[in-house]
This record gives sequence, C-alpha cells and structure tokens, in this order.
Amino acid sequence: MFSKKSPANNLSFIANDCEVTGNIKVVGDVLIAGKINGEIRATGNVTVESTGVVTGGVICVEASVSGLMTGNITCDKLSITNTGTFDGEVYSKRMEILDNGQFIGYRKAYDESAEHQLISNEKVISDSSEEKTDNPQLSAAVTA
Repeated sequence: MFSKKSPANNLSFIANDCEVTGNIKVVGDVLIAGKINGEIRATGNVTVESTGVVTGGVICVEASVSGLMTGNITCDKLSITNTGTFDGEVYSKRMEILDNGQFIGYRKAYDESAEHQLISNEKVISDSSEEKTDNPQLSAAVTA
C-alpha cells in the first residue's frame, strides 16, 4: 500500500565563514557558501551559492554555480545562474547559462572513460623491479 521512501542523499555544507584548502571527497551532494581551494569529488551534485568561491577541479553529477568557480569541471550538466561566474574548462554532456551568467573558458566533449579514470586513479607508482634509483631508502619506499 505504501511505497518505501528512497533514502535522502547525504548533504555536506561549507558555510559562509568557512575556508577549506585541500582535496575533498564526498558521498552525496555538496552545498558551498564559503571558499574551497582544491579539488572536489562528489558522487552527487555540487552547488556553489552566491557567496561561494571554488578554485580547483570538480567532478560531480550536476553542478550549479551562483558564485565563482575557477578551474576544470567534469559533470553531466553544468548550470550557471544569473549571478554565477565560471572560469575554466568544462567537460559536460549539457550546459545551461542563464541571463547575466558569466562563462569564461571553453567546453570540451564529455568523455566518460576520462571521468572514470580520474575518479579511480589516485596516484600510480610503478613497483617494477627493473626501475633503479640512486637512493636505497626511496627505492624501499616505492617498492613496499
């Protein structure tokens, strides 16, 4: 008779007075009213409020920019509102710019394989025994 409600998507919030420097990984959505200097990887949507400033790369499902975003973004859809400014490269399937919204940069074709590669690769270090190094401590750290 009653259907089960789907669980609410997690929401992370960066408040107006907050400033974060570093890379952020989020399961769910992100609402940004403060400042972020770094990369954001979200399984959900990223919303930059009119007071929000993001400098760095973003990977998400959908992004809405009402503040300032500078850097590269990979998403299904990018929306720039009438108060928003985006400056950088966009890799998206769809893009929407409302009247007075600012887009500075260029848009490239969306490539799902590139997105998957960005999300799954943190840092690849070769553990090949053929590689030689002058520093034995560094060699031990790399092959360990």
